[in-house]
This record gives sequence, C-alpha cells and structure tokens, in this order.
Amino acid sequence: MHRFLERGLAALAIGLFASMFVTALHDVSMAWDVWYYHLPFAARIWGIVPATQFVYDPMNQARFDGFPLFGELLQGLLWRVTGRIEAANLVALASVPLFAWVVKRKLGVPAYATVLALLAIPLVQIHATSCYVDLPGNAAMGALVAIAIAAWASEQPVTDRTVALALACAAIAANTKALLHPIVGVALVALAVRVRRRRTLALAALAMPIVFFTPLKNLVLHHNPYYPVAFHLLGVHLPGPDEPYSSSPVWLEHAARPVRFLCSVLEIGARPMGDPHRWTVDQWTPPSAPGYRMGGFFGVYAAACLALFAWLAFRARKERATRAAAVGFGALTAIVSMLPQSHELRYYMGWMMVLVALDLWLLGRRVPRGATWGAAASLAALAAVVVVTRGAYVYPSGESFDELVRAEVSPRAMQSVRDGDRVCVHHAPWNFLWAARFHAPKSYAVTEADAPAECAGARSL
Repeated sequence: MHRFLERGLAALAIGLFASMFVTALHDVSMAWDVWYYHLPFAARIWGIVPATQFVYDPMNQARFDGFPLFGELLQGLLWRVTGRIEAANLVALASVPLFAWVVKRKLGVPAYATVLALLAIPLVQIHATSCYVDLPGNAAMGALVAIAIAAWASEQPVTDRTVALALACAAIAANTKALLHPIVGVALVALAVRVRRRRTLALAALAMPIVFFTPLKNLVLHHNPYYPVAFHLLGVHLPGPDEPYSSSPVWLEHAARPVRFLCSVLEIGARPMGDPHRWTVDQWTPPSAPGYRMGGFFGVYAAACLALFAWLAFRARKERATRAAAVGFGALTAIVSMLPQSHELRYYMGWMMVLVALDLWLLGRRVPRGATWGAAASLAALAAVVVVTRGAYVYPSGESFDELVRAEVSPRAMQSVRDGDRVCVHHAPWNFLWAARFHAPKSYAVTEADAPAECAGARSL
C-alpha cells in the first residue's frame, strides 16, 4: 500500500511538472513587470535587444544600473540558447525541483512530496511558469534557511560542501531580490556559528563580495547599496531617483507590518473562492479593494500547515532537530513579518516554502512514511488551487509570444516605420514589443516613454 502510494504520488508530481514544463515553453508571461523590465533587462544583458535598438526611459535605465539582475541573467541565457523568448519562464520553473533537491539532500524529504506540497501554494504554482524572479530568489533563500536549520539539527560538523551549497544559495538569493538580504545575512551568521573549521570560515568570508555583489557594486558606483531606491535607515539617508515602494489596502494602512503579514497569510479580505482571479501573479486588485496585494498562500492551507507545525514541534519539543526547526522558523517568521511590504507575499514566498518543507520533515520523523502522507494530504489544497484558477497555470492555455505581439502592436503604426527611424513609444508595459528585433527585417530604434509627454519632440507611435 505504502509503495503504491509513493509511486502514485511520484508519478503525479512528474506528470504535473511535465505539463507545466510544456506550459512554460508555450504560454508567454502576461504580467506587467515581465515586459516593463524583466525581459527587456534580460535582452540587454545578452545583447539580444541592445541599447541601440531599445532605449529605456530614465527610471528604467536607473533600475537596470542598480537592481539585482541574476534572475534576468539566467532568463536571457535561456532565451539566447534556445532562441525562444518563452524559455525564460524555465528559470522560475527550475527553482521548484532544485529547492526539492536541497530539501531531500539536507532533510531527507522525498522530492516528489516537496514538489506536490509546493505546487499547492497558489503563488508558487502561478510563478512557476512566469518570468517573475520572486520564485527563484525565494527558492534560493528557502534552501539556505533549510540548510542552516539542518546544520543545527545535527550534531555532526558542518562540511565544506554544505558551506559551499549555502553560499551558492545565498549568492543567488541576494543577487536576485534585494528584499531578501536581511534573511540571507541572518541565515549565514546562524550557519557560521555551527562551522568549526577556521579555514572554512575564512574561505566563506572571502566569498562575501560575491554573495553581496550587487549592493557592494552599487555602493561603489552610486554611493547607495540599494540604488536606484533612496535608502533611509537610522538617520542615514542615501539618495536615489526612486523612493521606497509602499502600498497597502486602505484598512491596513496604519497597521503594523506583522499584523499586515498575518492578515495576508490568512487571506483576510481576499476575493471569493469561486473567483478565478482570487490568486494572480502579483495579487493585484483595485487599490480600494480589501484584498489589494494580499494573500497568495491559500489561507486554509497556510493555517493547516502552521497548526501541524505547532503540533509537531510541541510533541517532540525535547528533540534537537525539532528545536532547531522551531527556532529557525520562528526567526524566519519574525524577520519576514517586519520587512517592507510584508503583506505582499510574492516577495517572501520562501517563508511558506520553508514551512511546508519543515512539516514534511518533522512528520516523517514522527510517523512512518509521514512525508508521503503529508504530500497526499496536500493534494486537496493543490486540487482546490487548480479548480479555482481553472488550471490556467498547469497546462498550455495562454498566448504565444507571436500572438502577444500581434495583439499589442498596431500593424498600422508599424507600417509607417522606415529603416533608420528613431521612434518613441508609450504603451507600458508593452513598449518592449515594439523593438525592431520582433519586426524583422525592419531596422530602427525605439525610445520608451513612461507617459506621452515624454515623447515631446520625437515621433510617437
């Protein structure tokens, strides 16, 4: 019976992942940020669409100069190697099995169990076939936290391979999402305390400029580690052309960040379960809506996972491994709940990813084949997410890139463009679709504008 269940769940995980792989290669991302800067940046890095063909508006140029770009670097690489822009989606998709691999290696949880439990998280399932970089960054952060917890759970010395894996995860997370820097820093310190070999610690210290390459680069070039965002902390004010992003539902505007985080985890104010847009890539609703930028973890699933974790931690509270999990996850929760925009859960998906991984791990330690039974239980949440979203993120159901270009670029306007022209476009977030690369054999240059007024004095399309 147990063997049959394991094989069935493994087959389901493989089949679901295969379907999502095909989806990622067919369905082009439609989200705002993908076309506003993720894919334009990926194309610029690899020379696919150089600056001579597509000129950013001043703010986007500042973002390109200062944002962590490791996610876009990988997206552009896959685009360049395959020749398909849709292949950039595979960066996010690959982060799911890679996280599961780390959890299996360090905590002993079967990979299929982790994959199924992760895909039951709405934001993970949605982001897995998108070109956002939140999932890759958070998967790396979550893997780093799992490594640190595993190090404290064992009495064995931390190996050099473990430290190397942790540093790789830290570098990916820190150079993909700046909001993850506090978590990365604390996790590295926690792991360092468990390292006994001075040589290993010295080599790890030498790797810190790589781990925190982006803020160090910005500090040298722009005198602000978080350029282009102005940095304000403890009386220190470092200028930048952009102000820190701050937005929340009206009813939570004056609430403390931990309160916002809890309300978002429980999905208070979210759209009804019957609404196929209850969960989206960025949880957007009209700003006046109570669920604006809220939710994404499936409140019932999150509450059940938290309750299971609390029960498992209490029942085995005297065990070293359980204490490590409780302290580690408690510290992660405390940090995440205090970070900027803590209620926008896509920024901090790693919190929920670590929670489900720890549940499977502790359940497996207490119950024979507990991780398998936990994965089987998560199928109820996974099925609910697929039903609510109409399965839009697990099978090819969207547009291809060519279809998107035909839908968003005016054929009449393109007919007026001649070789050698310099034109200005203000059709955010679709400005990038007007680049000459996507309208061969024409050769011309595009300058993007954030508003029509910015095209003054230039030929506007």
